[in-house]
Amino acid sequence: LIIPTTRIRMADNENSDESSEMPQPTSTPSDRYDVSKLVGGQDGDGFNQFDPVLSATGFMSRRFGIFGGLAIFAGLALVEGKEILKGFADATPEQGSGETTTTASGLKITEILRGKGGSTPLPGYIIGLRATVKIGDRVIYETNAQEKPVAFKYGQRPFQNVVCEGVEEGIRGMKVGGKRVLEVPATLAPAGVELPPGVPLLYEIELTEVLSSYF
Repeated sequence: LIIPTTRIRMADNENSDESSEMPQPTSTPSDRYDVSKLVGGQDGDGFNQFDPVLSATGFMSRRFGIFGGLAIFAGLALVEGKEILKGFADATPEQGSGETTTTASGLKITEILRGKGGSTPLPGYIIGLRATVKIGDRVIYETNAQEKPVAFKYGQRPFQNVVCEGVEEGIRGMKVGGKRVLEVPATLAPAGVELPPGVPLLYEIELTEVLSSYF
């Protein structure tokens, strides 16, 4: 009876040794979170299966060869081209009312063209404009088409070039492509400009740039 007991114990020891040598399963993040469906598994299922463009081009390529896939891309390019042209058309200035409004400061504004491109001037923005400045019928300043537009920072003091309080107030609300005629009273004119009694300073303004910064 003693001998069989000893053998059983030896067998138990052998089993325990074998169990200690067997690798124990470890828990890894991949066991808990299966991301194969996000990046695509071996069976081809993944995120790309939900992309209608890839699905359509893949089907057309398998059904009609490479020309089928190219046809899909050609159709998309045509649609995108129309959207781009539509964007340019939407930014084309439209005719202004031509009516003259007078602000509380005495500035008179006549809307010639209403721009639709970009944003309106805000303090700190870089503004570009072309201007023709007149006292009565006499032109005292004009930017030629070959010259660079007048550029300044909106709200910056002191004023530079032909910019004055009347100009800053007059371009408020404008967008690129817009044109206005400003009748600037002496109280809003550039410092040092002497105007005859009752004769305003006329600005013909075309807004060319509205940038949030130089870069």
